[in-house]
Amino acid sequence: MDNSTKYYAKGTTAENLRTLLEFWLLLMAEAEESRLGMLEDKAKLLGDDVEPFAWCYLYELPIRDHLNLALAGIAQNLDGILDLQQMVLWLKQLAVAPSQASEIPKVATQVGQHFEAMDTPSKELAEKMRPHLAEIFGNAWSMVNTLRCVLYHGCFLNELIERIRVGDDKALFDAIRIDSTVICCLSVSNRISKAALLQDNSFFAKLKAAINGKMAKREQANFQKMRLVFEVLHEAGANRLSDAQLQELFVDELKLYSGNAKGGGNAKALRKFADTYMKKNATI
Repeated sequence: MDNSTKYYAKGTTAENLRTLLEFWLLLMAEAEESRLGMLEDKAKLLGDDVEPFAWCYLYELPIRDHLNLALAGIAQNLDGILDLQQMVLWLKQLAVAPSQASEIPKVATQVGQHFEAMDTPSKELAEKMRPHLAEIFGNAWSMVNTLRCVLYHGCFLNELIERIRVGDDKALFDAIRIDSTVICCLSVSNRISKAALLQDNSFFAKLKAAINGKMAKREQANFQKMRLVFEVLHEAGANRLSDAQLQELFVDELKLYSGNAKGGGNAKALRKFADTYMKKNATI
């Protein structure tokens, strides 16, 4: 059988995963470019006439609902520019995919092609859209952040929120370091309210450090990519890969891990890494 037809989870091949990893680098670069562009023009795009916006509530939702609502919010604010029927088709495409994360590159490519084929909006329509651009960016940024969480913690942001609900303070601080707006989530504000009543100074010191701190650099980029791959595989229904599958996928196909101790890795360490990050809600 040709390697390209080997499935490591439902609907997920090595080629699917390669495409996702390539897309991820482009997504991060474009998201940062958009953020800096908005800051440069903040007087116009974040002025007093901007419609109120927030995206933290999306982190309380399962990843499927998060993506669907974020995309629906973007479509609603692009009424008159975006073909809403096409938007419905994209949402359905995400809904039926075995893994939403691995389907994002395909949908994003289709969205890009759709916009490239459109005429430039008139000045009147562009001005009508302007008060809504911050909300559009916020919805998009929420998707970037929940995917970025996978690189650092091997799970989506909503999974950290689930742990916060059952008293996991480490998950709370980890989530805030990914996106400080998490502090506005009901699950987080409930925990903060409890700490306030208890006058828990230790908690507030850690909270302040999380808000002001930057994400710590976690190993090399390849390990971050491996976390993303394991989350995609888990989401698509794979609970465990055999040692042979791990070797084939991460060493031979994706080139993310060295297959020998001299190169910085070995089969036993790869097995341990896989068992850690293919478990539901696994994090460190």
